Amino acid sequence: MERNSAEDLSLIAEARAAIADRLITPWWYHPILGLLLAGFVLAFGLGGAAVKIGGVVLLVVGSAALARAYRRLTGFWVSGFEAGPAGRWLGALGWLTALATVAALGIGGLTDLLWPVWCLAMAQFVGTIVLCRRFDIALRAYLRAGV
Repeated sequence: MERNSAEDLSLIAEARAAIADRLITPWWYHPILGLLLAGFVLAFGLGGAAVKIGGVVLLVVGSAALARAYRRLTGFWVSGFEAGPAGRWLGALGWLTALATVAALGIGGLTDLLWPVWCLAMAQFVGTIVLCRRFDIALRAYLRAGV
């Protein structure tokens, strides 16, 4: 039985839409990622060398556990580097994290003030949730569009 290219394209579009429908991030995923990143910012702003190393280890181990849980729930993982235009939201998250971490490191190293570092950590937490939810929306749209 032969199929034409229009049928093939239709099957591909249906498969992409089915994947997009399965990409529903659990409600707890972004807040936990936000806590991990906020903890990373706090570690760099308030801690000594051991705390900074612990912050990196906690972020890496926690992120790996989150990715594993997501794969277990959805059956697959989409890298932010292969997410088309949706990847810009993760780029923004990377910039936010870098800026908050450098600012916290500077504030913690040059002053005795604690509250600005806590504010940066809170901004990281909220920013992570907002930017990651925007990523999810953009990724689903990208997959449905079939671009």
